[in-house]
Amino acid sequence: MPATVLLVAIIFIGATCAQTGENAKTLVIDLFTTNSYQKKVRPVRDQDDMIVLLVDFYLVGINGVDEAAQRLTTTGYLSTLWKDQYLEWDPALYGGVISINVPQSYVWKPALALQNGFTKLQELGSSVINVNINISGHVIWEPYEVFESKCNIDVKYFPFDHQTCNISFIDWSNNAFEVEIREGTYGIITAELEDDAVWTVISTKLYHDTFDLESRLTYSVTIKRTPGFYVLNIIVPVILLGVLNLFTFVLPADSGEKMGYSITVFLSFAVFLIIVNSELPKTTGSIFGQYMIFQLGIALFTVCVTAIQLRFHYRTDPVPRLISGLMACRCKSKRKITDRNENGKLDRDTDESKLEETWKDVISILDFILFWISFLVVLSFTIVVFVKLS
Repeated sequence: MPATVLLVAIIFIGATCAQTGENAKTLVIDLFTTNSYQKKVRPVRDQDDMIVLLVDFYLVGINGVDEAAQRLTTTGYLSTLWKDQYLEWDPALYGGVISINVPQSYVWKPALALQNGFTKLQELGSSVINVNINISGHVIWEPYEVFESKCNIDVKYFPFDHQTCNISFIDWSNNAFEVEIREGTYGIITAELEDDAVWTVISTKLYHDTFDLESRLTYSVTIKRTPGFYVLNIIVPVILLGVLNLFTFVLPADSGEKMGYSITVFLSFAVFLIIVNSELPKTTGSIFGQYMIFQLGIALFTVCVTAIQLRFHYRTDPVPRLISGLMACRCKSKRKITDRNENGKLDRDTDESKLEETWKDVISILDFILFWISFLVVLSFTIVVFVKLS
């Protein structure tokens, strides 16, 4: 049990007298009624003395991370221990009773609150939570809560990102000279942490400081996003669609499917983005988000180029001399292959004036050039992106 380990030597002192319900009832009446216990007064006889509050944080679960709201939601409980000098007794006078449990509303408690929370300031715990008190006046209080804390979430390296969030607790009603919050025996404990499908806790730490004269204890939790789901369902499909888009330049214009194919790939990108939108961060700045826009831009470029190519493909007018000059090397190599006689030798009598370039030749060469340029650009950008993400 949390914090109780600190008092195990006291709690399990051998009692020689039988303990009855009447003994416990008498003890509660004497402590809280006969002795006129006041929970509004700090439980030290010398009010100049400081109360030391030992706190351990048991992290039970990561409920969610909201990138847009910059919020971390966790479930856990604080195991807090302090000494109440007005709640000591002699067990021999009460049948050997060495500890009792009473509702938290019976005793003085520190005004612990989540300092960087989203909701309004309110008391931790509830009426169903009891505190444990032993014969030396040590009180153990374990409020269980769902904590919503502010967190500066950076999605730049989504879905391979790490996030470090702070959960800070402070005593708003007492200054650091009245109540000092210190770490307990264990600090932050993840032994009870439940597995989460998206986030994994990779490290924790804590530190103590003073905030506007109040004592503050901050638990820092570093979590890592599990990328498997995003790799299989988002990254791989985007890369495959990008590959399909490149093959638009492989299809011959005469096939009649070139334009339809390019538009289909572009629409596939658009529909896919709509489908996976709920799984993507709601904030800008991620490298992978830029990569998806890049792939969509390449698909749009392919559609526009294909439309222009088809416009020129069916033209019958002569190709301008400037374009013919750029194609000279390509055309000469083509003639050497096509202008052969039946014996397999070059026909030297071929009239080169009859072998003029056509727009179909221009578009064919342009497809070849654009395929390799697009391939190298997409490959280079993909490598750069995933090197950064890794």
